[in-house]
Amino acid sequence: MRISQLLERAAQIRGGSVATVDNDRTHTYNEFKTRVQKFAGALQRLGIQSGERAAILAQNSDRYLEFYYAVPWAGGVFVPVNTRLAIPEFAYWLNDSGSQVLLVDDAFAAAGQELKGLVSSLETLIYIGDGATPNGMLSYEEILSAADAVADAGRGGDDIAGLFYTGGTTGMPKGVIHRHPSFVNSVQTVLGEYEWPAETRMLIVAPISHAAGLLVLPVLLKGGMVVMANGFTPTGFQDTILEHKITATFVVPTMIYALLDHPDVVVEKMSSLELIIYGASPISPSRLEQ
Repeated sequence: MRISQLLERAAQIRGGSVATVDNDRTHTYNEFKTRVQKFAGALQRLGIQSGERAAILAQNSDRYLEFYYAVPWAGGVFVPVNTRLAIPEFAYWLNDSGSQVLLVDDAFAAAGQELKGLVSSLETLIYIGDGATPNGMLSYEEILSAADAVADAGRGGDDIAGLFYTGGTTGMPKGVIHRHPSFVNSVQTVLGEYEWPAETRMLIVAPISHAAGLLVLPVLLKGGMVVMANGFTPTGFQDTILEHKITATFVVPTMIYALLDHPDVVVEKMSSLELIIYGASPISPSRLEQ
C-alpha cells in the first residue's frame, strides 16, 4: 500500500472532474496527476529519491497538495513544517530531518533564505509563490514545466512516507515517522469516520501543515473538490462557501466563535454545508448547539 495509489484511483474514476481550486487556478484530476508526475521528475533531478527528505514551509495552496503526492512519487520523504514557529525551530526541524530541498511561498521566502545558512543539509530552495522568484531560488512552475512526467517510484510497505514533528512543548520536537500504510490507513479512517456528502466540495482554511492536511487527502481519494483558502476571515469564509457551494469544511473553535459573533455573517446563507468537522480544542456545549 502506498500514497500514490490514492491519486491513481482518483484520476481513474474522476479524471475530468475538478480536483483543486486556488483563487483563479483550477485543476482537474488528470491535470493534478500530471503536475505531480512532473514535479516528481523535477525533484528526482534535485536528488530527492530513495528516502531523501524534502520539506515545505508555506501557507495553504494547491501546490502544497501537489508536494504531498510528488515527494513520495519521486521516492522521497515529505517534511511539512509548522508555520507558527520561529527561525530556530524551523532550522532544528530541517537539520534533524536532513532535508535537502525546501519549498517556500511569499510568506516564508525571507525565512527560507535565512535558513539556507543555518541548515547544513539544505541544498535547494523552491519558490511556490505567485510573485517574482527571489534570488537564489528555483521557480516551482518553471522546473515543473521543464521536467518530464516520471513513473511512480513504487515506495510503499515499510518505507517512510513523511516525518511529522511534535510541538516540543516538553522538550525538543521529535520527528514522528509515518510509513506509507499508516498514512494511507489514517486517510481511510478519516474517510470512514464521517458521513461525507455525496458531492464533496471541501473548503480548507486551517493550515494543512497540521490536522487539516489529513482531511484533504480523503476528499481527493473519493474524487471530491478541494478549495484552498490562504487565511481565515469570517466574511471571506462565508463568501467562499457561497461562491463554490461548499458542502464540507474543517474549523477550530475560534473560527466558530468569530463566525457566530460577526454582524455580517448570516449562518443561514451557508445552507450548502452538510459536514462541519471541528477540532484542536474543546468548545462549550451552548456554542456547539448554536
